[in-house]
Amino acid sequence: MSRPRMHSSQGSGESHAVPTVHDDTGGMERSLELLAKVRAGTLSGKMLGATERQALVALLAADGLSGPEIAQILQVSDRTVERDRRDIRDRHALPRDPKLVEQMAGRILAEAELSIQRIRRTAREREVDPAVKIDAEHRCFQIVDSAVERLQKLGYLPTAAMRVQADITHQAADLPSAEDLEKQVAGLRELVSATGKPDPALLESISSMSTALTRARVATQVKHVSNTAAAPHTPR
Repeated sequence: MSRPRMHSSQGSGESHAVPTVHDDTGGMERSLELLAKVRAGTLSGKMLGATERQALVALLAADGLSGPEIAQILQVSDRTVERDRRDIRDRHALPRDPKLVEQMAGRILAEAELSIQRIRRTAREREVDPAVKIDAEHRCFQIVDSAVERLQKLGYLPTAAMRVQADITHQAADLPSAEDLEKQVAGLRELVSATGKPDPALLESISSMSTALTRARVATQVKHVSNTAAAPHTPR
């Protein structure tokens, strides 16, 4: 087991034992001890080696202190603190690795599925209020939506409008009709109303869905009429 380095203050005749901070289980404890001594004034930050000083810089930065504030506590220059912070960032830099993207994409999907399973397992309990069950399904949708967005950013799902439109057109047969959607909205309204004390926010959300469906139906009819009117007529 290696012994800690000793740094002595020149000209004072006194020596202080300053342990080198290694990346082991006791590193954090030693760093906290050093910081306590520096704050108490029994140890000057100028006596610390680069490794010990950078460990304290990281601790103080994690507490939200600015560069000048850290420099004042450690009794070093602002430039020294900025150099230490840059070295810390370089030391923790993550090299590009294609496998990491695949691993993160898999983790996103796994965590999303686990979260949805937990929510739905809890919502299935008998004593759960119907309004809570509806909110649980909304949370599940948000999780899926967030996962899709992150997978798009990682390049696993298309983001270009043309590609999305192509997928929608290709799978249009699987989409629910306007009538089915209206029935589902009506069912949600009945479920919320059955609670006796319907949540105004849920009712407002359901009303917004109903309005959107009505506008979509009207827009479809307007487009159909416009296309029919613009089509050339064959003379009799």
